[in-house]
Amino acid sequence: MSTTLSDITTFVRYLLGDISKSQIPGDIVTYENSSIFTLSETNATAVSDVLVNDTSSGVSYSYVVASQKVTISSSLTAGDTVEIQYSYYPNYSDTEIKGYIHAAVAHLSVNRYYTFTIEEPVGNSTDNVYPDPTTSEKNLIAVIAALLIEPDNKTLRLPDITINTPRDLPLHDKIRKIVMVFKHNTHGVFDIL
Repeated sequence: MSTTLSDITTFVRYLLGDISKSQIPGDIVTYENSSIFTLSETNATAVSDVLVNDTSSGVSYSYVVASQKVTISSSLTAGDTVEIQYSYYPNYSDTEIKGYIHAAVAHLSVNRYYTFTIEEPVGNSTDNVYPDPTTSEKNLIAVIAALLIEPDNKTLRLPDITINTPRDLPLHDKIRKIVMVFKHNTHGVFDIL
């Protein structure tokens, strides 16, 4: 089974505390003349329900993640109250995190740990990491990505890796030391001082 960027994205979110939340009650708007509504949260992942005048039964809608817009195809009347319930991430989009994962993989190569390749999706395929990293390597990639996103984060913890870094060490030096210690440490728990 191959590792996808989505698998590693989940680890990065855990490290950063960027856990999915539900917007219930949802965004509430009054329909005037457009049946296209933009969600108030920028990192929405899925719409769970749409209610018109407090009724969800029979409401037809579509949701486009890229635009964060919900289109209601059911008939609406001016003055109808529309509530859109959805889940979202409070801090980072999947696209942002995946970009940082690409950077983390590049840091592993530059620091002579290993060169992983991220295969871009074609059609319905997913963006896979090759060769398939071990669980510890996935965690290492996630830790580096999280450090790139929040460089002042002093402690990062996953089940098999714990990293403590001083705030005054430059970011690239932190990453270099993390990779260097990871190469030589088979226990997974280490400090960088």
